[in-house]
Amino acid sequence: MSTAEGPPLPKLALNVGVTGHRPKDLTEAHLDTLRERIREVLEFIKEFATNLAGIEYYYTNPRNPVLRVISALAEGADRHVAHQALAVGFELQCPLPFDRIEYAKDFASEGSVLEFNNLLNHEHTTAVLELDGTREREADSYLAAGRIILSQSNVLIAVWNGEIRNKKGGTSQIVIEARQRNLPTVWINSQPPHDVYIRTSDSKWSPWAVGSASLVIGTEALLRPPDNPKTEEEVPTSAEGYFSETQPAKNWGCVWLPFRKFCAERKWTRPTFSIEEFSLSGRQQWQPILQNSALFAEETVERMHARHLFEHYGWADGLAGYYGNLYRSAFVVNYLLSAFAVLFAFLHFACESHETLSRAFTIIEIVLLLSVAFLYYFGRKWDWHQRCIDYRLLAEYVRQLFFLIPIGPGELSSPNIPTHMAAGDPRTTWMHWLYRAVRRDTGLIRAKFDAAYLKSLCSFICSENGIGGQVNYHKANAERLEAMDKRFTKWTKWLFRFAILAALAALLFGHDKIANWLALLPLPALSPADWLAAGILAGLAGVATVFPAVGASLAGIRSQAEFERVKKRSKVMHQRLEQILARLNTSNKPDRAISSAELSAAVAEAGQLMVDELLDWRIVFEERPLPEPE
Repeated sequence: MSTAEGPPLPKLALNVGVTGHRPKDLTEAHLDTLRERIREVLEFIKEFATNLAGIEYYYTNPRNPVLRVISALAEGADRHVAHQALAVGFELQCPLPFDRIEYAKDFASEGSVLEFNNLLNHEHTTAVLELDGTREREADSYLAAGRIILSQSNVLIAVWNGEIRNKKGGTSQIVIEARQRNLPTVWINSQPPHDVYIRTSDSKWSPWAVGSASLVIGTEALLRPPDNPKTEEEVPTSAEGYFSETQPAKNWGCVWLPFRKFCAERKWTRPTFSIEEFSLSGRQQWQPILQNSALFAEETVERMHARHLFEHYGWADGLAGYYGNLYRSAFVVNYLLSAFAVLFAFLHFACESHETLSRAFTIIEIVLLLSVAFLYYFGRKWDWHQRCIDYRLLAEYVRQLFFLIPIGPGELSSPNIPTHMAAGDPRTTWMHWLYRAVRRDTGLIRAKFDAAYLKSLCSFICSENGIGGQVNYHKANAERLEAMDKRFTKWTKWLFRFAILAALAALLFGHDKIANWLALLPLPALSPADWLAAGILAGLAGVATVFPAVGASLAGIRSQAEFERVKKRSKVMHQRLEQILARLNTSNKPDRAISSAELSAAVAEAGQLMVDELLDWRIVFEERPLPEPE
């Protein structure tokens, strides 16, 4: 689904990875029985995935799930699984350790090469990813393909004899790494009678008849969005709430951006009520860049389009910005309205002798206080603060996919979560569930990791939409917050200084002294000195009363927006990302070819930084809901 009415739904997809022995280790196998066991496992997976296709928050037209087998198509187990998968109705996606011509040299006969090519060109083979492996680093190349299989898979099928061998990139290493990733693994023993075992979250193998139920339970938990029960302390958002969102007609949070620009740059811009259409904004931002880039084939861009990746980003980013502006505008307006309420309260008492004016000032004060209460009530009722935080996390998850998908693994780095904050692990949220659902739905792409592709991919990663853009953003953000922090601190200090001076002047001089001084001046007859003295004294009292309120409001805005902390974080992020960017630019010189391993390492490092920074931002601002009126 992708309409202007609400965020798009992902398709329910399940990816099954394959690892296993080559023919020399299958000499004792009863191949017909082995293939029958493989087919039984695949049919079981298809049956329970089909039964889950009606899970809420997935696109259910048609109701059939997207089922894929991820295989490198080596001779032996890989191909046995591939043939059975195609027969059962799975798609086939193939990460290859080398380009297909070089990889074909692994195969023993022309018939084997023909079988390999037929599988690559099969109508249900939806992706072939040819990595930049070399024979000089052959074991590393096989391991790289195996790790892509692991990163893409939700279940791993291992056709294996159970022996642990110290062979880099071999079946036993892939099985061990699957356990480290808590990836459910189905072990089909390559030795007769080809018993089947299952291992889910722990390290113990269970017979298939006993353990298959745990595979269903674990996979259902993966596919279903997590429950986020509401508590008295917090009101989390939910998948139900997100998919119920609609396109806002107006930008009601239009105060924050002009206020920020004025405070940071002393430039005034008019608030704008217009808001872009979320279903189009992501496509307008990303599609032209991808289509104009040499690295992406038209088929790849079309795949992202077909899987609504642009719309997923546009809605998450648009809603995060919309609610973020509402939340920030609300606390800015509330702090400033509170200061004005103090002003009109003072004017009410200062004009007690003039009943009409006093009543007017009282009415204005009441309206201001009711406005503060109104903004607070509806801001908390509609969760502007929490929606901003959660939708921003979702948007950043999806944004990383534009860089993770082309490089192959497609994994988010695990955040470094302090033990005392483990309850805030974003991997337990519906946002992470939706990110994983979108990633499963997208799958692998067709690409060949030759020098031109990798060079172009490096340029894309370093571009304004990639790490380069993040470097510029954090630099500008740090400078903007530095300016706002300094000005707010300076303004607050001067406001309090003027208030102290006004209070001292009123105390030291009083009405009589001021009136006597004014009597010495040649004043007009209509301006008697005692009236002017009363006005000056009232003005001093007003300054002494109102200026501290304005200063407190500015200090409140500064604290609520966490200028100091966010500024420091952006400075560090700018420095660290700039180092990664410089390393990539150095590696991508004309006289040197960059490797996919270098790119993957850089993307992983940058992703780790951004995930950790986002988590810190999230933890800080979860403690900053709209302040209660006091």
